[in-house]
Amino acid sequence: MPLKKVCKMDNWLKKRASLTPKRMALSYHEQNWTFAELQQAVLETCTHLVGQKVQTAKRVAVLGNNTSQLYFTILALQQLGIEMVLINKNLALPEIEYQLHDANVDLLIYEDEFQSKLQPLKSMTLISLNDLHDSISADASSFIKDEFNLDQVTSIMYTSGTTGNPKGVMQTFRNHWSSAIGADLNLPVTAKDTWICAVPLFHISGFSIMMRSLIYGMNVRLYEHFNPELINQDLLNGKGTIISVVPYMLKKLLSLKDSDYSEKFSYMLLGGGAIDRKTLEICKDSNINVIQSYGMTETASQVVALNLADAIRKLGSVGKPLFPVSLKIKGATKPNQIGEILLKADNITPGYLNHSAPITNNGWFATGDLGYLDADGFLYLKSRLSELIISGGENIYPLEIENVINQFPNIIESAVVGKADSTWDAVPVAFIVTDSMINLKKLTAYLTSNLAKYKVPKKFIVVDKLPKTHNGKLQRKKLQSQI
Repeated sequence: MPLKKVCKMDNWLKKRASLTPKRMALSYHEQNWTFAELQQAVLETCTHLVGQKVQTAKRVAVLGNNTSQLYFTILALQQLGIEMVLINKNLALPEIEYQLHDANVDLLIYEDEFQSKLQPLKSMTLISLNDLHDSISADASSFIKDEFNLDQVTSIMYTSGTTGNPKGVMQTFRNHWSSAIGADLNLPVTAKDTWICAVPLFHISGFSIMMRSLIYGMNVRLYEHFNPELINQDLLNGKGTIISVVPYMLKKLLSLKDSDYSEKFSYMLLGGGAIDRKTLEICKDSNINVIQSYGMTETASQVVALNLADAIRKLGSVGKPLFPVSLKIKGATKPNQIGEILLKADNITPGYLNHSAPITNNGWFATGDLGYLDADGFLYLKSRLSELIISGGENIYPLEIENVINQFPNIIESAVVGKADSTWDAVPVAFIVTDSMINLKKLTAYLTSNLAKYKVPKKFIVVDKLPKTHNGKLQRKKLQSQI
């Protein structure tokens, strides 16, 4: 049997520092690093990691905020060929313990802010970032990887756990490379761009920006957290050309915007959930280019995007598959037929950690999302397969109802879930967030005039806010328990 050829590439950081050493790589607060300076900072971090014998670990967990130190540490672990488990900083200790145990991690690098939370961990070696950089250093040169094996796992991120226990998504260098190349072939992005990163580095949205910076040779402007006032000022002053946002971030920026952004500003890349038509129309009127996209942790960022040229004509669509991505709708034989979205591409995970069951079916990855392709091949999302409400034999897609509810005056956002019903099996119930009192009878009449009767929610529950994960994904399971 012939041996499988191992595909390798030059170490991305070393290559980028060699090609464009003086080009800006990272901005954080008032500090800036060129790629040569970034490489030096990362290599210094490597010496401290080696001083702590971290290079002997196969897998290391990392917990922290968006800081330059965390940025350097992530890249340093990659230089040493160590798999990283990126921990969501918002998790409770039992959730963190579950992931550390599931990933068989015995070493956790963390920022001091989380020390008290982590104190109860007894069987875990803990190293704070501050202690790391104050610790003894050792020659790391022999441990730095000259090449990256494209099929080697470099990062592991746990799914948000909106349904069931989260699973560790393995991401290879090939996954990140293919994702970056696919995006570059579709999005207007150049080495002259500065990508604002206010999304977490522990999510694929933030981590993918780091990888693209090395591959494209562009600058990353890093923020500790989403600060809409500061980001709006930076966009006004031309300190960023591209920004990744989720719907909440986009709406918050819109609410604070009082003048046009700098002419250097290019677009907002929108992911992390559905956006309502009203917000998109406000963006259009405000001269804000929004590129809607569709992707997930399992696909190492977006696999579908709506080009600027089609944004108005195909309002509501998430676009077409990126060049290296194949997409089809399960069971669909003609346009506009709804079914599960299936994908095939090199940026799709090789699997979930500790789960032997394959995640592909004849080479196709089943996303668990429902959608359809129109006659022009543009993808429209309907809902998660698990969120589908079947009422009296009729399929009800929560997103469709939410889009109509959100058009009603004074409603900020909404979420629709199914409630068990002895007659219809299930009926829709709506949770709504408002900025003032609304007349529920008028809302019901409005919905009845715009939706089939079986789609109109049988009950409305007004709440202060909707439960979401840190990256803005709605947690319908939590709403289900409140019915």
